[in-house]
Amino acid sequence: MKRIALDLLLICIILHFPLQAGEVLIFEDGKSEPLTKGLEFHHGSWKFADGVLVGEKVPTEKHLATVKGVIPFDRMKLEWKMKFVQTNQTFLFVTWPATSNTHAMDFTFAPDKGQFAIVRPKSKDKAKAILVEGRLKNLNTEWHAIICIHDGPSMSVTIDGETITASDESFNRPMGPFYLNGGGFNGAKFLLKDIRLSAL
Repeated sequence: MKRIALDLLLICIILHFPLQAGEVLIFEDGKSEPLTKGLEFHHGSWKFADGVLVGEKVPTEKHLATVKGVIPFDRMKLEWKMKFVQTNQTFLFVTWPATSNTHAMDFTFAPDKGQFAIVRPKSKDKAKAILVEGRLKNLNTEWHAIICIHDGPSMSVTIDGETITASDESFNRPMGPFYLNGGGFNGAKFLLKDIRLSAL
């Protein structure tokens, strides 16, 4: 309960005071505990090890290892680096709307194939759709550098310098928390570091 209260207080403070462009709201390098405020380990088993955050799927959860950002991903720029130790892993970025617990904006990434896509999730009014797809030129990158931006109806994703952008009116609404989901099977290590959230 205490953690939930702190998260709600943080969100209220951010929503109440106007943000300056470029203002950094979260930074977590992954080097040492505790996890910075504004982030939480949401699914999976997580630890600080070898200077990074290391997550693994918990078999009973049947969910990818997940780090949650409690600050609304609304007109924000999110940057991070991630590594997949084993093959056949997947990644899913999710943002919820401010008013419900459903997906609002997603992007998927298959690191082995270098394929990524911005997805409009299914809603009452619209069917699920892949809005745009991208492909990495270099599949031998150890740490993938990601930039994800939400700005009104627009969402853009840059992975290792390759950028895709999509616009959809369903994106043009207040957003809630965001989720970094990675792994895909028991024992698959999903590594994160240098997570930075800043205002546009």
